[in-house]
Formats: sequence, structure tokens, C-alpha cells
Amino acid sequence: MKKLYLLGNEAIAYGLIEGSVLYAFGYPGTPSSEIIEKLIELSKENSIYVEWSINEKVAYENGFGVSISGKRACVIMKHVGLNVASDIFMTSAYTGVKGGLVLIVADDPSAYSSQNEQDSRRYSFFAKIPCFEPSSPQEAKEMATFSFDFSEKFSLPVMIRSVTRVSHGKSEVVLGKIKKKEEKNGFVKNPFQFVMVPPYVIPAEKKLNEKQRIIKSYIEKLPFNPLEIKKDAKIGVIASGICYQYAKEYQNIENLNFSILKIGTYPIPERKVKKLLETSEKILVFEEVEPVIEEIVYRIAKDTNPNCKIYGKLNGYVPMECELSVEKVEASFKKLKGEKITFSSIHSYSSRPPFLCPGCPHIGSFYLLKKTFGKESIYPGDIGCYTLGIQLGVIDTTLCMGSGIGMAPGIARVEKRKNVVAIIGDSTFFHAGIPGLINACYNRANIVVAILDNRTTAMTGFQPHPGTGVIASGEKTKEIKLKDIVKSCGVDKVITINPYKIKKSLSILQKIKNKKGVKVIIFKCPCVLLTNKTKKKKFYVDVSKCNGCKICVGIGCSAIEFKNEKAKINILCTGCGICAEICPKKAMYKTNE
Repeated sequence: MKKLYLLGNEAIAYGLIEGSVLYAFGYPGTPSSEIIEKLIELSKENSIYVEWSINEKVAYENGFGVSISGKRACVIMKHVGLNVASDIFMTSAYTGVKGGLVLIVADDPSAYSSQNEQDSRRYSFFAKIPCFEPSSPQEAKEMATFSFDFSEKFSLPVMIRSVTRVSHGKSEVVLGKIKKKEEKNGFVKNPFQFVMVPPYVIPAEKKLNEKQRIIKSYIEKLPFNPLEIKKDAKIGVIASGICYQYAKEYQNIENLNFSILKIGTYPIPERKVKKLLETSEKILVFEEVEPVIEEIVYRIAKDTNPNCKIYGKLNGYVPMECELSVEKVEASFKKLKGEKITFSSIHSYSSRPPFLCPGCPHIGSFYLLKKTFGKESIYPGDIGCYTLGIQLGVIDTTLCMGSGIGMAPGIARVEKRKNVVAIIGDSTFFHAGIPGLINACYNRANIVVAILDNRTTAMTGFQPHPGTGVIASGEKTKEIKLKDIVKSCGVDKVITINPYKIKKSLSILQKIKNKKGVKVIIFKCPCVLLTNKTKKKKFYVDVSKCNGCKICVGIGCSAIEFKNEKAKINILCTGCGICAEICPKKAMYKTNE
């Protein structure tokens, strides 16, 4: 057997291949992106099709299309991506599937790279589909492989819920053999199953409900929910996913005597829960993020052992927010003993605000927007590197993909005397910005839309998108022109400028500033990390000319410092030249080094 030291996401990719996946679709989003990246790497030798889709809904629709045509498919996204895919996701449980369909959702407890920390397990219960939650990269691989068989056995999509610590954790993983699966027939017309018009909905729902009892019984036999009953133990622990590892580590450190049930599947193994309740006086429930298991345990305990006390998130013995840890497990046990514990003191947050990379073209874009429309304008923002514009006073809202353009007309109808400038990236525009722009044009809004086109999906690892002319495999394809799409949406004015060319761009922007209607500015310039592979000429400060006005410092480039009342350019400089363009004293100069 082959052993590799892998990220959890890489282990999942190997597991999918061992499960004979043939098609993979996804949209980049931390902490899920490495799964597709690894599948791309492995695709040629394993003859699988891998695609970065335009958004999560389209990815799921592709995967579902493959599945009802009899082939195995996986769909990959982060937790908030499931919001985008939820429409077809919910109904696909009603129709059922043919070829195995596995949905992998990477949740982000503590919201390290996200706008919320929602719990995808809620979606699995909502849709009435099975969900697996791995506790380690090894188990993540095994669950990914097993899920295809499970999906086909019950003709249902199956969700795998990972979390950041599993997806981005590394460990030694034992690989297995690739299972060769006999494929089912192709698409067979069956409107009663796949056309969800009202007469067919209730029969489909009834069939889905009937499957639940069978699934619950089958879950009890799976190896993903081990139960350890310790002799004379009065405390029982129920822990899901990575929380199981925290609880076991704490048990080993302190040599504590408590029984423990690991939860790796949803529905949870209710018979094992009952057995643990029967042998325990107190139960501690550890899970991230919502009290999903805890709520079920309360219900089971009511009939099984009403005298058993349940402790968890609902009564404050486990923190409701953020990811858990060994330290937090320890704090819960201390609280159980009566000690006064404050969980907020355990979880530390970085006080250092993130900034854009030195020489990032967004720095020029933000400078131009502020210079043209002013600090008093309202700037609805979006999800991407440019969200960091919050540090520069040009991002006033960030909620979800595409929301900046969607919200801007609403704000503008109220704040009629202020400029409203929606800011969105190129990949995000393709993902969710187009409907909002069409709506704004159709309903005669008066807004500015700034599309920051840095020619990639930079925030999640430089994945391609329709505007790059390259697909996931690196092969060339049609380049979808942003300007063409914007024009076809019906905008009143569209211009394209280079954010590095400050003076030239300012004069162009002034001409459209006071025009009415929907105006679109495309700031087109590749990400500095794509273009800075060769050494560029760097900039320096002529201290004899610098008067310490701090205009250059104000643009937010981390390559510019201020020492001894003078500007200084440090070694991070990428040679973009924005500082030289805006310096009123012409104190910045380029070297030939």
C-alpha cells in the first residue's frame, strides 16, 4: 500500500478517484479549492473530466446532469457556495440520482476566509440527504470513496462536510486501489422522476421520506461511528468530526475515564446514542458550529434516560461560535466541574489587518475611485481580494457574491445625492454579477459599477475563469469579453482603463462622473503576482524632494513606509509606479538596477 503525506483536501481528491469518479465540477473557495486543484493534477492519468464552473449552482447542475446520465460525479464548493447551489440541491433529493453523486462542502468554523460560519449539516437535514463528516484526512479519503456506493444504493446525493482543520490539515494517508465500477445505462427519459411539476412532487417526497427509515438503519452498521464504553464511566462524550480528535487527545493527556461516541454520519446512529445515554449520568456534546447533534440527543434522552444531563452549546458548556480545540474541550470539562470559564479568552484573533499586495492594481483602482467620486460616496463591495479595500475606505458592504451590484440600485434610490459605486472582481462578476447588472439597467438605476479585472481568481489561488480564455486543465478556450457582456446588459456607458496609468485614467473618469444611468468602469490589469515573475525596475525616494505630505503612504501600498518625516520605499516594491504618478513633488524615481 502506498502512503503519502497529504492535505485533507488532497486526500479527498484521491478518495474520489478511488471511488471511480469520472466527472468533477466546482467553484474555487477557501477552504475547498485544493480538491479540484489535485483532481486537475490527477485527471490525465485517471481519465476524468475536471471543470471550474462559473458558479456553484452551475457546477451542481453539471454534476446532476452527469449523474442522471448514469455516471459518477462530484461537486465541490465551500459552505457559502451551497447557498448558491441550494435551489437544485434541494430538489435533486426529490428526483434522486442514478450514477453516484457526491457533494463535498468545506465549512469554515471561525470564518477564517468567509463572511459567515454557517453549518452545512443543516442543509443535509433540510434536504433529507445523508451526510458524512470526517475527523482526519485518512477518514476523509475513505468517506469520499465510500460515498459513491452509498449514493447509488439509495439513489440520493450524498454530502461530505469537511471543515478547515480537516481540509487544510496534513497527515500520512494510506491510499487504496481504484474501484472499477460498471457504469449504468445513459440518460433514460422518465418525466415522472425528473420533471418536478406539482403532480409529481408529492409522490417524490413520499418516496424520499420512506428512504429515511432505511438509511437510519443502514447508518448503524457503518464503521464511521465507533462507540467506546468505559467501565464505571459516569460521563459520556459525543463528538463529531475533528472534535472527536480534540476530545480523544484531551482524554489521553489527562488520562480521564469517560465513554465516547464519535459521530461521522448524518443521520446519527441513534441506537448507539441510546446505549451511551443508558450508561452515563452526564453527556458532553462537542461539534462545530451548530448544536445539530445536541438537539437530537435531547430528543432521544427524553425517552431513553430523562435523568441524564446534557451539556453543550445550548446551555453554554461549549462555545456557540468559532472552531473548537483541545483547550476548549478542557475548558468545557472544567466548567462541568463548576469552575468559572470564559471561552472568549481561549480563542485569539489576529489584530493585524490584512492589506493588498505591494503593487496590486487594485491599489490604483481604489485611488482613482476615491479621487473621482470622493470619500463621501457609497461603495457596496463584494467577495475577493478587493474586499481589503475596507482599509482604504472604499468598501462599505460585503455580504455575498454579486451583492454589491445587487444592492447598489437600492441604496441609490434612497441616497439620491450621493454617488453609489459598486465594486466587484472579474471572476465574481461572471459568478453572480450579471443578473444584478441587467436588473439595474432594466429598472433605470443611477449607479457606477467598477469591475476590477485582474485576469484571474486571485484570492483562492489563481484559478481561471471565463474571462481568461483558459479552462481548468490549462488548455485555451474562448475568452469571454467583459466589455461585450456589459454592453449587452444595456449599460449607458462602459470604459476600460489601466489602474497603473493614474493621470490618463483620471481624465477619462472625470468625463463620465456626472453622467446619469448605469456606468461601468473596467479596471483591466493583471494581478501583480502573475506579472512579477521577472525582476522589475524598482522605485526609490529622492529625500531632497520629498516634503513628507504622505499622499503616497495613503494609497495603502505596503512597499511604502514613512521614516524621519520622509517617504521610503522598501524591498517589497514591485515597480508598478503608482506612487511616482501621484507624487506632487516628483520625488519617486525608477532605477536601472
